[in-house]
Amino acid sequence: MELRIVSPAEGGFTKEIKWNNEELKAEIAAKMAEYKGIVFTEENIREAKADRSNLRRLKEAFEAERKRIKKLCMEPYERFEAQVREVTALIDEPIRLIDAQIKEVEEQRRGQKRKDIESMFESIGFQSFVSLDMIFDERWLNATMPLGKIEEQMRERMFRIGQDVLAISQLPEFSFEAMENYKRTLDVALAIQEGQRLSDIQKRKAEHEEQRRAEESAAARQDGSDQKAQDGAGAAQEMPSQKAYTVDFRVTATQEQLERLKAFLADNGIQYGPVPRKGE
Repeated sequence: MELRIVSPAEGGFTKEIKWNNEELKAEIAAKMAEYKGIVFTEENIREAKADRSNLRRLKEAFEAERKRIKKLCMEPYERFEAQVREVTALIDEPIRLIDAQIKEVEEQRRGQKRKDIESMFESIGFQSFVSLDMIFDERWLNATMPLGKIEEQMRERMFRIGQDVLAISQLPEFSFEAMENYKRTLDVALAIQEGQRLSDIQKRKAEHEEQRRAEESAAARQDGSDQKAQDGAGAAQEMPSQKAYTVDFRVTATQEQLERLKAFLADNGIQYGPVPRKGE
């Protein structure tokens, strides 16, 4: 069965439409050259409109003839195309019937293979948080993919997951949060990144809290110093002037005790300094 063209015979198709192309092109080019650089004003605007109408009618005449010739050329082809489509439609029907049965058989095969893969997954014994859907590869359902190869890939994946779990468990911080992320995604890089993100947040929070406490402590000391200074000034105004004495003495104390002694002397307006050496 083959399609044979009876008419027109090979070589009988029109290969060229001959018309006075060059003659018209030269005449129109010469006529159109008259409009180059032309200037229309209010005095001759009516003439401009007339020229525009004439040029449009000329173009429409060419377009009308082009469309007429195209229709003449296309009519036999369009009839031929419709006839061919009637024939190919007869072929399409059995193609659809066969295709539907092939797809049904293929779906049954894929369904059975999916069950075999599910049984294999259960027998291998993956980590408790791993489901088949998390690791499933659609290529496993291809007829060309043997079950032995699928099992090999499953075991390799289970081993990599075990390595990932070990790496996450050894994180210095936030290993629990990273593991929870990994259990959802099986993406070790993403899980470690999440653990680092939480660690950075915690560090920034701790630094912020330390700075806040330091600022509050400094403000409290300043308030206390200001209050003591006010109290000392008031007491100095109320107390009569007293004679001041200079006493040299040595103190044995811890650093903390020395700091408290220094604060006490300052708070009470007592001057202090190093003991002068002999001869000074």
